[in-house]
Amino acid sequence: MKTKPLELQFYTKPDCPLCDEAKSELKTITSKFTFLVIDEIDISRNIGLFTKYKHLIPVLEMNGKQLFVHRVDSEKLLWQLRWYRLRRYFSRN
Repeated sequence: MKTKPLELQFYTKPDCPLCDEAKSELKTITSKFTFLVIDEIDISRNIGLFTKYKHLIPVLEMNGKQLFVHRVDSEKLLWQLRWYRLRRYFSRN
């Protein structure tokens, strides 16, 4: 049985150095976790999202819960992803 991928929402905008740094970190992490999909959302294309996130970006969310704001901590994210995978595995058994 194939497992459903874990989708994370990554809120960003063009010309954002912190966003570029976070993208680089996320690219490294997604290469290690095949079940992970990052949905990159440009807040400059939606006034509601821009208003909500303009002072917070980059923002990484999972299931509507903010994991990181301003900077992605790779070590913490890797821990969270491993924990998520373990919980998912044991909930199926």
